[in-house]
Amino acid sequence: MKNNKYFMFMMFSLFFSCGQKHFSKSDYTFFDKNFVLTPESVLRTDGVYVLSNIWTDENGGTEKKPELHKFYKFYSTGQCNLILDPDKKIKTDQEYKDAVKQSTDGSKDKRATLFEAYYKLKEDKIIIQGIVHPVKQFEYKYGYIYKNTLVIVKATHEGKGKFEDKYFTDYYKEYYSFIALDSSEMNSSPNW
Repeated sequence: MKNNKYFMFMMFSLFFSCGQKHFSKSDYTFFDKNFVLTPESVLRTDGVYVLSNIWTDENGGTEKKPELHKFYKFYSTGQCNLILDPDKKIKTDQEYKDAVKQSTDGSKDKRATLFEAYYKLKEDKIIIQGIVHPVKQFEYKYGYIYKNTLVIVKATHEGKGKFEDKYFTDYYKEYYSFIALDSSEMNSSPNW
C-alpha cells in the first residue's frame, strides 16, 4: 500500500512539473514599474527596428541577408516586443503598425508571432531579457544602440543580464534598421 501511495505521489509530481509555466512581470528581473526612458537616449520608440543584415566573422567576415523577417518594437516603459513575420508579408508602414497594434492589444495575427521582453540600457549598450518557452529559461540578448540602428551581438542564457564586456563580443552581429512610424496609432505601452 505504501508503494502505491509513493508511486501515485511521484506520478502526480511528474505530471505537474511538466505543465506549461506561465511567466508574469514579476518573474522578469528586468521588470521595473518605475522605468523611465531618458530623453537623451538614442533608443527610439516611435517605430520599429527591422532586421536588415547579419555579419559573422567566419571565413574572414561574411555578410548575408537574413532568412527570417523579424523586428523589434520598444516602449518607453522598458518593455519590447520581438515580432516574427514567417511569411514575409509585412512590408508597408501600415502593415508594421497593424502588427504592432495587434501585438499590444491582445489580438492575434496569424502572420506574426509575439515575444515579450524587457530591456535595460547603459550608455550605448542594451540587454534584452526574454523567455525561451520550450526550455523555460531566460535568454539575454546583448547589443548596441546607435542612431537609427540596433546591433545584437550575442544571445545567451549566461550573464544574468550584467553589463560585462565579455557578453558584448563582436563575432556575430544582427543589424536592425529603424523605420519611423506614425505613433499616434500605436499604444504607448503593451497590455502585458
